[in-house]
Amino acid sequence: MDSILIVGSYGTFVNEIIQKFYKENWRIYTLISNKKWIKPAHVFEQYVFQYDSDSIKEIVTSCRPDVILFSGAYDPLYQWEDKTAIAESLRYITGLSNLLMCGAMVGTRHFIYVSSDRVYEDEYIIDINEEVPATPNSFKGMTISQGENLAMHFGQTTQLEVTVARIAGMYGIPASREDCTDLYSEMCLKALVSGRLTVNAKKVLSALYVKDAVEALYLLAAAPERKHGLYHISSMVEVTEEAVAKIIQEKYSQQIDIVDQTIGLRHRLILSNERFCREFDFIARNSYQEIIPQMIAYMKDHKNLFLHSDEKYEGKGFGHRLIRLSQKAFPFLECLLFFIPFFMLNNRAVGSLNFGGINFFLLYVLLFAVVHGRQQAIFASLLSVVGYCFRQMYTSSGFSLLIDINTYIWIAQIFIVGLTVGHLKDKFREMEEDKNDNIRFLSERLKDITAINSSNTRIKNYFAEKIISSTESVGRIYEITSKLDKAATGEVLFAALDTISEIMDSKDVAIYTVSNRDYCRLASASSEKARSLGKSVLMKDHRVIFDVLRNRQVYINRSLDSSLPMMASALFDEKGSMRVVIFLWSVPYEQMTLYQANLLTVVGALVYSVVVRDVDYLDALAYRRYIGDTVILQEAAFQEMLEIYRRAAEKGYAELSVFYIHRGLLPLEEMSARLKSLLRGTDYVGAMSDGDLAVLLTNTNGDESVHVRKRLEEKGIMTYQEQEAMTY
Repeated sequence: MDSILIVGSYGTFVNEIIQKFYKENWRIYTLISNKKWIKPAHVFEQYVFQYDSDSIKEIVTSCRPDVILFSGAYDPLYQWEDKTAIAESLRYITGLSNLLMCGAMVGTRHFIYVSSDRVYEDEYIIDINEEVPATPNSFKGMTISQGENLAMHFGQTTQLEVTVARIAGMYGIPASREDCTDLYSEMCLKALVSGRLTVNAKKVLSALYVKDAVEALYLLAAAPERKHGLYHISSMVEVTEEAVAKIIQEKYSQQIDIVDQTIGLRHRLILSNERFCREFDFIARNSYQEIIPQMIAYMKDHKNLFLHSDEKYEGKGFGHRLIRLSQKAFPFLECLLFFIPFFMLNNRAVGSLNFGGINFFLLYVLLFAVVHGRQQAIFASLLSVVGYCFRQMYTSSGFSLLIDINTYIWIAQIFIVGLTVGHLKDKFREMEEDKNDNIRFLSERLKDITAINSSNTRIKNYFAEKIISSTESVGRIYEITSKLDKAATGEVLFAALDTISEIMDSKDVAIYTVSNRDYCRLASASSEKARSLGKSVLMKDHRVIFDVLRNRQVYINRSLDSSLPMMASALFDEKGSMRVVIFLWSVPYEQMTLYQANLLTVVGALVYSVVVRDVDYLDALAYRRYIGDTVILQEAAFQEMLEIYRRAAEKGYAELSVFYIHRGLLPLEEMSARLKSLLRGTDYVGAMSDGDLAVLLTNTNGDESVHVRKRLEEKGIMTYQEQEAMTY
């Protein structure tokens, strides 16, 4: 069983980490600095010490965790206020340094430092990758950045493996007002308090839900090895304050005013998680459009946790406050109004034979105690005492009333009955509210369980379908790739388009061949969109693609740049040279996963093996296909190649152009040498029965062939089209 020491105060973030690692069967230890925190049920052992304490070494030695996770930038222990920023910075760095040294001394395998996007506080117009230097300006940003440098230095100079995880704008549903530290919860709190939101439409950021962040940290901790020491973890979904404010405005029941205070230049802060997603199978599954309504609903249902007593009705206007005041005052006004008829009835009953024994004041108090509770019972009792004393003074003086013991017995009777019944009414009302709260809570849990069950059912059905009729199974891939074996000689690259398109479920596929170290030339493409990168691609113009491919990795267009393919894979020969590049264009974003990348690699390898076999076969038959000591094909071989490209052109997989050359009196060897320097390696020259030569230009249309003919004629080689009649 793996073990982890989580360093950080309990809160939404740490609690989610505990839940996740417990579900994955890890033994969990926690280190906190406040004795008031209650140990969660899933924590094996809790330690309460300051992070810079001398006892930390004994703690790490005692539990010997495989992983130490320092919550760092998201630890609620640190309050980055202006007055305490310097002290917090010192406490932060000393605590981190102590943890790193103790982890290195004890022999901990892995240390994870949780950083944030606060280390970048300048203007950026592009996605920020891990190579971009940090630019902190505030005390918090500088402290977090110094913590990164300190942690990575430990990783370089000791045996302790250190990983820095920069989590971009993590947010979650806050448990109380103190947890409202991220942009979304702060805006929801402002709307709840004041009913007014000020937004800057030019501020663009990306935020990650806490459960997605915890999932990423688990992948980082559970991996057997990591290729890098620094990762960006982000949703990469661009969000503006204005968009968030509109969602809040739609979901709140009361009026929310949005004040546009857009000023200055566009401020964009998006961390690129391409490195992390390329190495780990990670997808941000929760969107702010789903979470913000849940956040609003929770905060509205638990206002006492988020609002001070003087804020509960602030921002609702004078009319709302007047209505609320009227609602509170109505039971007392009702009590006062009903007192009048009961007072009159009591006066009429005095001396009556039939009604003299009825205590109308007691009935009056009981009525309001049963209906409204303790407060109205006390008010009704006071009114009854006033009414009783007033009625008694008709026949006796005030002094005699004060010394009469019956007066006090009557008052005690009224208050005892009223308070008792009112208290029971209040308790009953509280029990009813608790019951309704439990019902709402259980209903929400039932919805969650239903959603989880529905998700599990979909996953089960998905994998069942994959097992039964998967288009990606080994048998299916063999069935499709077997078509390559049946392809005619020289037609393999065109047959490969059908194979790749069917397996990868993409209608826009292009195959390029690498002619030298700098260029890729289009061999075949299934659509105009697949040709959009050009018939000849200079690799240095597309470093974002080819830098990834040279590392034998699959390129994934996570930035969704429409001018670039969605996925790309390169095929290498036995010498390690790049030979073939496959581009996929129309791939849904949800399918751009590590699984699809591996599938493309496997399919590409199958295709390349068949292509190599086809080339080797053609090379073996060179003596039968080429005229001796030339690159000129025999007439039958040329016609066969021409027919292959014509069939590909009918499918839209390739373009071709054919023209003819008057050979004159030049020997074939000399003509071959001249043509070899003037044509591409992918073009074909063939001998005709009349003694002239035919030229097949691949992936070239009629307009483009004019330039080739002009180049040949400038070198003294006469050309003509098929329909032209050549006269001498």
